[in-house]
Order: sequence, then C-alpha cells, then structure tokens
Amino acid sequence: MIRTIAMVLVLVPSLANAGETSPEPIAGGLQLWAGLAIVMALILLLYAAAQRWLRWPAGGRGGIIQIRETRPLGPKKVLYLVKVRDRELLLGVTGERIELLSEMPAPADDANDQPFEQTLNKRMKDNP
Repeated sequence: MIRTIAMVLVLVPSLANAGETSPEPIAGGLQLWAGLAIVMALILLLYAAAQRWLRWPAGGRGGIIQIRETRPLGPKKVLYLVKVRDRELLLGVTGERIELLSEMPAPADDANDQPFEQTLNKRMKDNP
C-alpha cells in the first residue's frame, strides 16, 4: 500500500508532462519534488528571518511607546504590557475593543530583567 502511494506521488508530476517523452520519468518527478522542497525551505528561512529581525508593530523598540511583553489569552484576546514615557500600562485587547486594565509607574531599569509574572504578582500585592 505504501509502495503504491509512493509510486503515485513520484509519477504524478510525470503524468503532467505526458506529451513529452522522457527516458526517466522517475528522475523528472524526483527533480520536481526536490525543487519544491528547496522553495519550501526558502519560505521557511525567510519567515524565520522576519520573526527574528523585523519588529511588528512598526516602530520597534526605539520609540516613546514600547511594547514590553504580550500574553495571548485566547482567540483575538491579548494582554499587552506597554511602556509610555515614565508609566507602564497593562492593556486588554480583543477583536472589538482595547481596555486599560492597570496603570503603573515604570520600574527602575534593574527591575526590567524580572519575568512578567514576578512583576505582575508584586504589583498585585502592592495594590490590593
């Protein structure tokens, strides 16, 4: 069964060129699949490069408004920790609205290395 499926996958590209005579239809099919694999590898490589070096949303980390961290909560529901000048804002974003959940003074620079969960727990204890 697996052998039959493998032969069909190899020969299907060759059937598209039925008008052409080819001494080795299997070699042509393998060449087509190899080309497809190379194109897919390039697409994945470009995607990985875009994730690493391109910053979305536009503006990146150099502007006045900085997105410190995001936490997806479900489909179209996200928490954003945003720094604006000397304040941090915790925003709840859905498909229909954006809501300010908490406004806090920005922590000192040495506190920026703490994970988001620790900072959030500390702020919740300080402001019951």
